[in-house]
Amino acid sequence: MTTAAPKAPLATWKKWLIYTFVLGASAILIWTQLPQSPYPTDLNRIGAGQPAVVLIYDVNSSGGMTVMKLLEPLREKYGDQVQFLVASMGLPDGRDFARHYKISSGAVVFFLGDATHSSTVRAPESTEDLREALKKVL
Repeated sequence: MTTAAPKAPLATWKKWLIYTFVLGASAILIWTQLPQSPYPTDLNRIGAGQPAVVLIYDVNSSGGMTVMKLLEPLREKYGDQVQFLVASMGLPDGRDFARHYKISSGAVVFFLGDATHSSTVRAPESTEDLREALKKVL
């Protein structure tokens, strides 16, 4: 009785090299999708004397991340004059905020310095849409 020689398994070091490569590529992909600098989630800053811009953000939706990228140029220019905040749908305060204003991920709410609601932009398409709403609170 003859038996066929077992197929040589991929060498252990080759497997580890492949796993390391896949894990590293995944980590890089995830890292590039994170915001460049985190937005505060403390909604108590609304009405603290400065105008506030609040982005509704849900990690399960791409709308919030898209709008965050649109907000970034405004944040760089007006960050010392305006509070840029995130109402995270993953936190109770963020869910309550979104429910109160009847909005979902990707919407942006603008407040005057005394916490007066100025306007809401649902699913903005450009930074210019947001800039126009921001001008009303400055």
